[in-house]
Amino acid sequence: MSAEFPWKRAVAVFLLAFAVRAAFLAQWAHLPYIDSFCTDAWAYNRWALDILHGRLIRHTAFYQSPFYPYFLAAFYKLAGYHPQAVLWVQAFADSCACVVLMRVAQRCFGARAALPAGLLCAFYRPLIFNTGLLTKETFVVLALSLFVLSVLRCDARAKARDYFLCGALAGWCALLRANVLLLVPAALLWLWLRRQQHPPEKRARGGKWRAAIALAAGLAIAILPAAAHNFIASRDVVLINYTGGFTFFTGNNPEATGTVTYPSGIDSDPLLEERQSTLFAQKAEGRTLKPSEVSSFWFRKGTAFIINNPYKWLGLTCLKFWYFWNWYEIPDNYNLPFITKHFDTVLNWPLASFALIGSLGAVGLFFCRLNGVSGLLPVLLAAYLASILPFWISGRYRLPGVVFLLPLAAGALMRLADAAKRLEPGAILKPCLAAVPLILLCLSRPPVNVKFSEAAGWGQLTGIYCDRGEYRKAVEAFLRASALEPESLSPSDISKAAVSLHRLGQSEKALELYRQGNVIYPQSALLYNNQGSLLFQLGRTREAVEMLKKAVETDPDPGLEYRNLFHAYSKLGKRDQAIKYGELAAARFPEDEQLQRDVRAIIKAR
Repeated sequence: MSAEFPWKRAVAVFLLAFAVRAAFLAQWAHLPYIDSFCTDAWAYNRWALDILHGRLIRHTAFYQSPFYPYFLAAFYKLAGYHPQAVLWVQAFADSCACVVLMRVAQRCFGARAALPAGLLCAFYRPLIFNTGLLTKETFVVLALSLFVLSVLRCDARAKARDYFLCGALAGWCALLRANVLLLVPAALLWLWLRRQQHPPEKRARGGKWRAAIALAAGLAIAILPAAAHNFIASRDVVLINYTGGFTFFTGNNPEATGTVTYPSGIDSDPLLEERQSTLFAQKAEGRTLKPSEVSSFWFRKGTAFIINNPYKWLGLTCLKFWYFWNWYEIPDNYNLPFITKHFDTVLNWPLASFALIGSLGAVGLFFCRLNGVSGLLPVLLAAYLASILPFWISGRYRLPGVVFLLPLAAGALMRLADAAKRLEPGAILKPCLAAVPLILLCLSRPPVNVKFSEAAGWGQLTGIYCDRGEYRKAVEAFLRASALEPESLSPSDISKAAVSLHRLGQSEKALELYRQGNVIYPQSALLYNNQGSLLFQLGRTREAVEMLKKAVETDPDPGLEYRNLFHAYSKLGKRDQAIKYGELAAARFPEDEQLQRDVRAIIKAR
């Protein structure tokens, strides 16, 4: 079948996909998002710079998946610190994924399915969008596509080296997104079902064990460096990372909504999330915990919620499935629907969306036989769903599922076209009618507050414009968010708007905004701390101290508050209090040499 693969068309699809992504990156370079790394992108970039500066081993086990930051560090080492250049590598990788998925579609549905699969992939809006983000999603799609192709190759040839490569690719996927490990047993189950179709005399004796051992060896070699790092860093057994328990609790707690909703008291900043979730667990347990114990703590809390609220959990799981199969791209880190609507880029073109892929993919499911070659796709799709439904759903969490849906959609197009050509309405109606429930889920009104999402997009722009020094635009974005949905505004949005007002010479309005924020978020240490900092800058030091004390009381992990209180008490001439908070701040920020000198100076002066 490999001889039938249309390589000339594959090259054309690759060039077309790369051209579309290149056009998008050229436009993206002029948008405010280009140098404003949000959430995970910021964390990955900072982590990569730490690695580049010699900190190859973290202070503890990996909290996030490790491949992407180490890739960034290697790129920066070879090419210099040019984050935008990484995006061009991602455009190349994503274009390669289009060709790989053509190959998958060809193996599952025949050579004629390859071109529609490649074109759907080349013009799929979320894939194009993610090439412009300093995040791992592009590599997740490429790695997972290669894994699917390697499983099909194992089925066709059943050689040990193919299984070894399959395991290694699964390991690469896991280093990018650990939940895909669940796809390995699903793939083995499908391969076993396929093997049962062969006559007993044609099955190599011991072949299944050799295959399993080869696959396990490839998988182990890929993830062993991560496991070794974790043991060296924490003297704890953590296979890849230890974020699983907290992520599980995020999707299974009384406040859970099925989308990105963080529990009260935990920040969405990955570095703060890690520290705060660890401190919370240690405080609850009354002792220092290893990373695996932190994860287990949160997993137990999530499990307790499920046991105590089985019907609510069932409803939540059904809602997550709806989120997964609905056309709407739920924002996480970056807001694709908002950016598509408000900025003139390639994303405004009439591109392929999940409305198309989800609907056609649903039809494609009913053209598959589980024990046939095409049966791999629904098996792996079901396994991927099982790996994310216990957590929560967003556009980027759904994106890997498109690896299975794109070939299914291409297969559906080909089979429907064949049936139409043969004038066989039954062959068209039967799979389409079977897919109606999924198609209705896909095309129905989104089960989320789209207005809230729109407002959140303006809130994010508030922070981006503020960081870029475009303070008037920041205030304008904040006002638009507030007019749309005031509840969408986060403490960070309010703080950035207040900073912008202060920079525009409207300090009293900034303080009033902070006071309003304190009413909405009475437990926000960020608002109290930043309000205190502004009062300190305005010379209202005593008022600043009161705000900073509230910040210390509400922050589970004070740091900046200690430093600010040190400077405030120093200005007030209260040396004892200044020394107290100075020592706390110095212990929290040992790398701050100026702070260390200031603390030593005031201690000496006493």
